[in-house]
Amino acid sequence: MGLIDTIKRSLFSSGGEAGAPKPAVFHVDDDMVYAPVTGAVVSLGEVHDEAISSGFFGEGCGILPSVGIVYAPVTGRISVTAVTNHVIGMTLPGGVEVLIHVGIDTVRMEGKGFTRFVEANDEVAAGTPLIVFDRDRIAAAGYEDVVTVAITNSDSLRSVKNVSSSGTLIGGRPLVKVGDPLLQVER
Repeated sequence: MGLIDTIKRSLFSSGGEAGAPKPAVFHVDDDMVYAPVTGAVVSLGEVHDEAISSGFFGEGCGILPSVGIVYAPVTGRISVTAVTNHVIGMTLPGGVEVLIHVGIDTVRMEGKGFTRFVEANDEVAAGTPLIVFDRDRIAAAGYEDVVTVAITNSDSLRSVKNVSSSGTLIGGRPLVKVGDPLLQVER
């Protein structure tokens, strides 16, 4: 068994629900949204979806994932799920609304390649596994697997700032890991 197989096995060993990855553990502040996936950060304008890149869903950013696991970027309530398992909405106790969207046009996959571990109205802690997605299956279907994180009620907030930074850059973009600060919300 190689290193990658060992890492995958440790990530996917049971920690509750069969097949669910272990929770990620990281420090949280009330005014911060953390990276839900590991990967390179891109601006919304670089996301190849007109509704997302135009800011229709609010302010935020995209992450080009290196692993197909989405964790809760905040502590809050699951407000929205989709039967296709590629979208999760969360509401923080102060009312901030976070949307996590996996892929471009992946709704057309009808849930194939996606596994969701939460339901609407579940209360979750930051770091709770939300979705596992098959990056290879998304690519084989001809879609992109960019993960978008948007604050859907950003127009009612003072500001939303992308605060992702890293000493490691990929193509000039910061590499973030799950739990790194991503968006700072000022109410």
